[in-house]
Amino acid sequence: MKRGTAMANKEDKVDAKQFLAMLLQYSRDEHFNHINFSVRLNRNPAYTRQVLNVNLKRVSKKYGNDERVYTSMTAEVGSQILSLLNQLKEEMYGSGADKIIWQTALLNRTDQEFGYRQIRERDQYNNLEFELLL
Repeated sequence: MKRGTAMANKEDKVDAKQFLAMLLQYSRDEHFNHINFSVRLNRNPAYTRQVLNVNLKRVSKKYGNDERVYTSMTAEVGSQILSLLNQLKEEMYGSGADKIIWQTALLNRTDQEFGYRQIRERDQYNNLEFELLL
């Protein structure tokens, strides 16, 4: 291996549809009813980059309350996920619907209905936060 080639290779972008299907299936199986997406500027003296965090939250009397981190990645790697969710959100608003209905063969039940709630609009640092409600 040539010196420096490991740093030259960029991380592969995540397949958005596959990621969202797995996230929704896991959330349903584990009874999580809130999926929080947060894009924040990570200011580290060595580098500055946008970080995408995905957190799961369960509010339930039957299954108990729980909150956990699902994944964290650079916003560049997760850009296709954000793009897909933005597309679904725009389709929901465009049709006047209250919820997003996503249909794909990747899901066990072929379609998933979920709400969208904006928590923080994009600011001057490109920070953004929104939530999917299952």
